[in-house]
Amino acid sequence: MSTNPAPPDAPQKHLLVPLAVEDVAALGGDAEQLAALLATALHGLALLRTGRATANDLAAAIDGTTGLLERLEAVRDASLRQPVARDISHADLATAMHLESRATAQSRRRTLLKKPPGELEQWATGTTG
Repeated sequence: MSTNPAPPDAPQKHLLVPLAVEDVAALGGDAEQLAALLATALHGLALLRTGRATANDLAAAIDGTTGLLERLEAVRDASLRQPVARDISHADLATAMHLESRATAQSRRRTLLKKPPGELEQWATGTTG
């Protein structure tokens, strides 16, 4: 499986990710990296739905999806660490995190804040060296 474009003669449908100019500038090449991981995950999903997935296709889909999930989790965790996030109630946080219990949201935030930001969290905030 590849995230390379399909051959020129293959029918194509392009998906548009609407981003403000300022967002594109702030993200730089990371936007392309995330788009490639998303494309890999979507391609894997299409192969699963059509029954055309090979073992190599599935391995590539797992790899791309894992990379995407790791980065998305880092964005979520970095968001939780932001000082302004302290103004979010535990009830609202539970809703945002799709949790049934505000106590679970409180516990997850507390657990996160006990450890230092990881490499991908630093990537998410643009603070990696």
